[in-house]
Amino acid sequence: MRYLLTTVQGLEDVVVEEVVERLGASSARSAYMSGRVVVEADVAPSALLALRSVERFGVFLTSGAFSALGDIADGVRAVLPEVLSYVSPHVTAGVACERAGSHPFTSRDVESAVGSLLKEAGVAISLVDPDIELNVDVIGDAYYVWLTSARRSLKDRPYRRYQHYASLNPVVAYAMARLARLKDGETLCDLTCGGGTICLEASSVARVRCICVDVALRHVKGALENLSAAGADADVLWFDSTKLHRALRPVCDAFIFNPPYGVRIPADIHKLYRGLVRTMELLARPGARLAVVTPRWRAFLKYFRGEILERRVIYQGGIYSSIILGRVK
Repeated sequence: MRYLLTTVQGLEDVVVEEVVERLGASSARSAYMSGRVVVEADVAPSALLALRSVERFGVFLTSGAFSALGDIADGVRAVLPEVLSYVSPHVTAGVACERAGSHPFTSRDVESAVGSLLKEAGVAISLVDPDIELNVDVIGDAYYVWLTSARRSLKDRPYRRYQHYASLNPVVAYAMARLARLKDGETLCDLTCGGGTICLEASSVARVRCICVDVALRHVKGALENLSAAGADADVLWFDSTKLHRALRPVCDAFIFNPPYGVRIPADIHKLYRGLVRTMELLARPGARLAVVTPRWRAFLKYFRGEILERRVIYQGGIYSSIILGRVK
């Protein structure tokens, strides 16, 4: 069975790694910053519900390069018999287009062109709540055609009872935990924990002790609520992370966190990042690793004096951010 999996742009290789590990996929291919991974695996669609690096998935039909909207329509026309095999006289279909990049047409143009093909084939079209959703995604100079298998996004984790106003996408949190190469028995420190997403996702990567810290009491209470909903355990501290070295000895094997970066933070961004870096240096065990995500990566690296292993660009929520991987000095 061939599936198409969607993820945060820039994390395609993390998806490939997970599907090979969890599903024993015989093949997996992706293009960097496409947010799309095509997988061949001998598993039922329900098996994909356990994937944590994926947002949505469905049955893969075709993909290709294009120079005009007509090329995309031709690609859909070629797989129309396969699309019709999922349709009965009492089934409605809808067309959805997610588009990224600069093109001489809109997403609505794509949906209209493909919808016309379905109508010509006798398929009943619904614009509100179709039984079957045909996705025609246009990313850069490539298009992907697939049928949705699960309407609910897998990033909507059931443990999220408390929603932080700037909550991190769980897919990104899971990817950071994998990229940090966590090991069983290690101690993970999230210095700006918010609702506790990073520790919750890290617990699915390795059996780690997690220390969650936040300066806002409401976020600490929210993290405890989410941890309880997930049946997970962590040390949750209401504390100023820039002064955390006054309360803890060096216990951290890995630092994974999503520091504030926007206008709503209560202090100067440079003062905050400088303080967080100093805390890491004072709490790190030998060889401690770092995975931090921020659009303000230049400000962070201005104060980080450890070894930088990688700066990975991702795109989510209309913002380009960077995941910084490194070792703490």
